[in-house]
Amino acid sequence: MFQVSKRMSLTLVFLMFLVSFPCVASAALSEDVAAMVGGIPVTRFEVRREVQKILPMQVSFHGGVSPEKIAEVEKEALERLIERAYKVRYALGEELAVDNAAVEKAYQEVRKRFKTDDDFRKALAGEAPAAYRASLYRELLAKRAEEIAVESRVKVGEEEVEAYYKENKARFMRPRQFKASHILVRVDPASNAEEREKLQAKAEQLSRQARDGEDFYNLAYYNSDDRTKFVGGDLGYFHMGQTVKEFEEALLKLKPGEVSGPVKTLHGWHVIKLVEDNPARQLALEDVRDKVRAAMEKERRGTLYKEWIDALQEKYPVERQGK
Repeated sequence: MFQVSKRMSLTLVFLMFLVSFPCVASAALSEDVAAMVGGIPVTRFEVRREVQKILPMQVSFHGGVSPEKIAEVEKEALERLIERAYKVRYALGEELAVDNAAVEKAYQEVRKRFKTDDDFRKALAGEAPAAYRASLYRELLAKRAEEIAVESRVKVGEEEVEAYYKENKARFMRPRQFKASHILVRVDPASNAEEREKLQAKAEQLSRQARDGEDFYNLAYYNSDDRTKFVGGDLGYFHMGQTVKEFEEALLKLKPGEVSGPVKTLHGWHVIKLVEDNPARQLALEDVRDKVRAAMEKERRGTLYKEWIDALQEKYPVERQGK
C-alpha cells in the first residue's frame, strides 16, 4: 500500500473543495456561477459578498446609490474575483494548498456570528454551506499563491537601498523649515467696514504688545481666535509651501525671535512670531532608509504582481455567464 505525500494530499483536498460545487465539473456555467477561470468558479454568491465590501450595506438596500453605480460596483466586484480565480488556478498548477484546519477556522469565525444553523443558512441566502466553505478555501488559497509568487520575491537588499539613495539624492532634500507661533484675529467675511477696522486695530495692538516684550504664549492664549490658542499659538514645524502665500512672505522677512505686524489672510489678521528658521538640507541615508526601502518594495511588488497576473491572463481562459 503506497503512501500519498502531504503535498499531494493537500492538492486532493483542494480538488475535493472544487468538485463540491456542482457546476465545476461542467463546461457550461450554471445560474449560480458568474464566470469560470481555467476551471475555477466565481460564484454569484461571491460577487454579492464582494459588492458588500465595496458598498458597506445590505445588497437588498442601497439607499442613495443609483442603479448605474450598483452595476459599476458589481462589475468591479466580478473583476476582482476573476483576478482571485487566476491566483487559485496558479496555486493548483504549482500544487499549493491550504491546510483544512485553516479553512475550518475561517468558516467557524463566520458561523459563530449567528445563534443557530437556521440563522446562518438564511444569511447565506441560498448558498450551500459546503459551497461557502469552498469559497473560503479559494480565498485563502489565492492569498497563499500571492505570497509565493509575489511577496516572497519583494524583499529589497541593503545594497539596493544604498544604490537607490545615491542615484536619487536630489529627491531626499528637506525643504527650508520653520517653527512659528501666531495669534489670529478672525474676520467674518460678512462683517462691515467699521467692524473690520476694529479687528485690524486689535491685531495691531497685539503686535505692539508682543514686540514690547509681553509673553507671546499668554497673548495668544487669551486673545487668539484659533484653536492653537491652547498651546500659546504654537504651529510646530512646517516647510516652505505649506502655508498660505501671505503668511509665508511675512515669515521670510523675520528673524528668529521677531514678531510681525498684522498679516492679512482669508482667515483674518495674524500676528506671527518666528521661533526657528532651518535651511534646506540633504537628508542622510539613515534619515530615509526605511522610506526608501518601503518605496522600492512597493514599486517591485507592483511590477511583480502585474507581470504575474498578465501571464496568468494569457494562459487561462475566462468564460463569463451570458458571454
